Amino acid sequence: MTTKNRRLALPVLLAVVALVASCTVFQNDGTSQPNPTVCDGVSSELGGCTANRHSFTSDTCQDLAREWGTVLNEGVVAVLRGPAEVAGQARSVLLKQVVVITTVDLNARLDELGLRNTCTLQAFMATAEPVFSAELRGGVGDAMYDGLPPATYEEWLADVQKTASIIED
Repeated sequence: MTTKNRRLALPVLLAVVALVASCTVFQNDGTSQPNPTVCDGVSSELGGCTANRHSFTSDTCQDLAREWGTVLNEGVVAVLRGPAEVAGQARSVLLKQVVVITTVDLNARLDELGLRNTCTLQAFMATAEPVFSAELRGGVGDAMYDGLPPATYEEWLADVQKTASIIED
């Protein structure tokens, strides 16, 4: 692991842990129940924290990249088409949740297959990115920081790559 990847790994890991922890509320009787206010607005196809998440079925890095790109595209487009805010969470937060949830689920599939650390981020993204729709490319920049300041598709893609870098760690 390079020094750059190590610096990125800790923040990504902390974000994932925080997301997972915030998605569960423990009751007094020791049982857990999804917290309905966290991950609202994230498509139930992606799972958010309260619904079934996408189960990746592909078996190779290249096929998983295409599947991940498709699932990510659907989730991002759903956020772009949805309201500007859901339960106090702006589109920028919802977009990040979609990326993190989708990537965590992908990473679980890579672990299951023993492919983690065998997929290179560069090749993975080269396969996944062409799946992204024109609607995603045209709208995600404005939603990334909720328009303050406006961002570009390339800035969003760079942020996505930082999150997706966990496949190499």
